[in-house]
Amino acid sequence: MVDAYICSGFFAAQMLPKGQYSPNAAPAPRRYQDGLETDDRDEDMLFIVWYRKHPQMLNADQDPTTTPVSSKNVPTLSVKHKMLLFKTRSILERDAWCWALNSEIEKIVRAQKEREEKLRDSGNLVKFG
Repeated sequence: MVDAYICSGFFAAQMLPKGQYSPNAAPAPRRYQDGLETDDRDEDMLFIVWYRKHPQMLNADQDPTTTPVSSKNVPTLSVKHKMLLFKTRSILERDAWCWALNSEIEKIVRAQKEREEKLRDSGNLVKFG
């Protein structure tokens, strides 16, 4: 996942559609089929993946993690982000998913030092709204 960001907890809960998140709701105890018991709040079990959509790869030569950097490979900062929302069974499961995804994102970023430098140096403020 190139150009992705993971967000969890309260910030993820705020991205839910209106009426689907109640910050004052009492945590509901849950028991799962495999024996896991938890009473975590809803916001503590959510995480979001924000990412930029990339063109579909037709072969390995188009892999964004290994292709040489050119100006067309570096998206502008104003490109719209896509969002995936996930709900886990517990805080521990959420943290494990966030750690694993962040590790993979970091691995890709470190393999593309030149691309990341170009992206950082593209330099205009992002305007929302």
